[in-house]
Amino acid sequence: MSEVQHPEMLRVGWPDRRRDRTHWLLTPLVTLVAAPVTAAAVGVLVLLGGGFDQSPTFCESALSDNRCEEKTLAMLGEHAVLFAAVWLLLWLVPWWRGLRTPRVLLAVAATVVLVAAPLRMMD
Repeated sequence: MSEVQHPEMLRVGWPDRRRDRTHWLLTPLVTLVAAPVTAAAVGVLVLLGGGFDQSPTFCESALSDNRCEEKTLAMLGEHAVLFAAVWLLLWLVPWWRGLRTPRVLLAVAATVVLVAAPLRMMD
């Protein structure tokens, strides 16, 4: 069955409001699986490239107290919470076909948040 287009939907500037529930469901689910795998792969590549042979720069203030582990876990927690917040925003974007691009861009942003964590460890 085809959906009937309303005249107001044909106006320039309005997103296409036809249903796109498959992509609406798959985008967050694929992001939930692919983003941590991508971040882990980047972390392994950084590790193999010799990026962890000294303490990260964000740990310099905590080296005297031997609190680098706590600072590292706090930084990883910040990235995890920010990823979760952006990932939850994916579910708030309506399932209209015209909003597929913003939904994918939000998924890429969530992935970048997780990939940034091992890259911050490199500095």
